[in-house]
Amino acid sequence: MTWWQAALWGLAGGGAASMFSLSAAVVSAGYTWPWRKEGELGPRLFVVAAGLVLGSLVATAAHDQISGPWPAFIFGIGAPATIRGILSGVEVGPRRHSPAAVAPPLPHVSPLPEEGEVHEDTP
Repeated sequence: MTWWQAALWGLAGGGAASMFSLSAAVVSAGYTWPWRKEGELGPRLFVVAAGLVLGSLVATAAHDQISGPWPAFIFGIGAPATIRGILSGVEVGPRRHSPAAVAPPLPHVSPLPEEGEVHEDTP
């Protein structure tokens, strides 16, 4: 299979995954178009395009190991979910200081004993 054939089948698989995602969004929105509630179609189109590109890239990258259109299509379907699963383990949070960088406060010790006090370490 050539790289461009794998890319096209991966694109078709990415489109199939995006269509499934869109149908799930329609069902969860009460069988209405989900972007009508939010007013923005752009972000949804970006998600569909990203699924198409990911499906195509994964199938293109593996074109030497693919024997026909069915595996390339499956790679395209699985690419968005696989990338989403990989990225779900990445946690982004505010930067923390390491414990070694923040020194604990030192206890107050007077160098000389006050009148009436005895320190064992003083001469």
